Amino acid sequence: MKFFRIGTVLAVLILATAALAKLSLPNGVLGQAEGALDFCAQADPESAEKYQEKKKDLVQGVSAKELAEARASQDYKDGYKTATDEMSKQSKDEVKKTCSAALESNNN
Repeated sequence: MKFFRIGTVLAVLILATAALAKLSLPNGVLGQAEGALDFCAQADPESAEKYQEKKKDLVQGVSAKELAEARASQDYKDGYKTATDEMSKQSKDEVKKTCSAALESNNN
């Protein structure tokens, strides 16, 4: 079960990173990705800047208005909460592994 949660978070982050240019992600997926990245930034403060850069990459080329609308949607809020809830159930070691893997996969 824990492996499934870690895999889900990694999949969301990897898929989200692939969607640069325009916001081509559903609002819920964007919420999950940003929620996971924010959680990682808190769990790994030394790499917080890298996680914030990943968040910027996700929305590169998207207008401020589109982004505000996406973040205000219920799908985004639900996705964000789902990601943070799932990650909070993991041990600190699991969170660090998940977050480190997300940074490594995005560097390839």
